[in-house]
Amino acid sequence: KLFREANVLYWACSLLTFAYEYIDHRVANSANTPPFDIPRLRFVEAGLALSHDHAQPGHKSKSLTMPRAGYIVEELITDNFIKYIHNMDCNPMLDPYEVGYEIAEFLACTQHIQFAKTGGLAFISDYQGGLEILSDPQVLTHPYMIFLKNITRNSTGDYSLVNKGKDDIFRDGNIKRGVSTFEKEHNCNKFCK
Repeated sequence: KLFREANVLYWACSLLTFAYEYIDHRVANSANTPPFDIPRLRFVEAGLALSHDHAQPGHKSKSLTMPRAGYIVEELITDNFIKYIHNMDCNPMLDPYEVGYEIAEFLACTQHIQFAKTGGLAFISDYQGGLEILSDPQVLTHPYMIFLKNITRNSTGDYSLVNKGKDDIFRDGNIKRGVSTFEKEHNCNKFCK
């Protein structure tokens, strides 16, 4: 489970970086600068830590230690924690008068970019964290991605489906309805335009 959570964070970092690169390219090649500041956020620096116990005498393992527990270790977010966008909705959870609303609008725009540029296959959801550092994202993927992950090629060159599409790439929070309804439910804002 921890490896999947670390994998989600890894992919979320990549998708957010991809969105920023797209925005920076568009701004650099535009005749006009945007009439607003573009928020600069990032995901927490994190790592997977394992604790070990010494192997008991006579144990079959060739290693002197045995994994005992695993942890995801993240840097501390010192700001107030804000839930910007829930993974069941592609629009800001905040009202326009609340602190962080403009960031939430921007993050909704990054979803729009990710959705469009991946051909509707994936985007970050469950945006939350501080005013500069985000944590515990979810990556939503089109059900087709689960299908692709479970395709294998055998020794004769034929393709077959393994796991019958039950294995999810990005853990339990990957809500397929979020991807299938994105175009209908996303409300473009000033950052999208």
